[in-house]
Amino acid sequence: MELQQLRYFIAISKHRNFSRAAEECRVSQPGLSIQVQKLEKELGAPLFHRQGRTITLTSVGQRLLPKAESLLRLHSNTLDEIKDVVQSGGEALFGATLTIAPYLIPYVVSQARKADMPPFRMEENFTENLITKLFEGRLDFAIMSTPIEDPKLLVKVIAREPFVLVLPKSHALAKQQTVKLDDIGQEPFLPLSRIHCAGRQISEIYQACSSPQNAVFESVQIETILKLVEQGQGITLLPKMAVVHSLNDSLCFRSIEGEKVERKITLVQHPDRYLSESVRKMTELIQHYLNNFINERVQSVSRQNL
Repeated sequence: MELQQLRYFIAISKHRNFSRAAEECRVSQPGLSIQVQKLEKELGAPLFHRQGRTITLTSVGQRLLPKAESLLRLHSNTLDEIKDVVQSGGEALFGATLTIAPYLIPYVVSQARKADMPPFRMEENFTENLITKLFEGRLDFAIMSTPIEDPKLLVKVIAREPFVLVLPKSHALAKQQTVKLDDIGQEPFLPLSRIHCAGRQISEIYQACSSPQNAVFESVQIETILKLVEQGQGITLLPKMAVVHSLNDSLCFRSIEGEKVERKITLVQHPDRYLSESVRKMTELIQHYLNNFINERVQSVSRQNL
């Protein structure tokens, strides 16, 4: 059953005349008749009584008419609704990992209000859960850090963020502007849990220390780790964005000497997902923020931190 066949059927029911129905539908009368015959064949029953020039609906035709009209209205309303969504940009649905969201989402909320952007919904979650939602079509995109191991997803690097050593200002290593990776292994170390992508990357960096390693406590919470560092229980490596937001008079951070210790922040989407205008605007806003924050504000704080 095709929508065009239903349009022809409704037109004939309205005019009770094949010629006038064909004229309204802008189709030849033989073409209209063929399509109606196909519809009748599919239904297994005639839709019209044809008595000379008089055309009336059969009982099947009478049952079909209101349903056909309803289907065409639904089709028309759906098209109008979708056009409105596309023209207005629709609603952006996105997520971010737990080590990015706390520093990204508050900015997005404030800037979106200032820019009068279309509505959006966002969530913070683990990488694996965000990937699942991308495949299920429940998110337009997600902001994560590498590695993203699923080759079926589109992954675009939108920023590069360094990991830094966080330690008390009273610590001996705080006297240096940069710290060698091997110096970290000699200290009590407080790693971020490997349940996070950032935690797995930190673990790989820490494992590269040639000196003995002394991991004393692992946590899923960045704030817990920072509190322990502040109390002098150890030192840690963390994404610089998290550290900048959490610095106080007791803590400082240092870069790793001679090492390119960083994570790649990525925008991830399913290749079949259509991104509306509002979604594209949101991705541009996020990319601008991350690059501006990491390249400008982080550098400013770095100078104050020395």
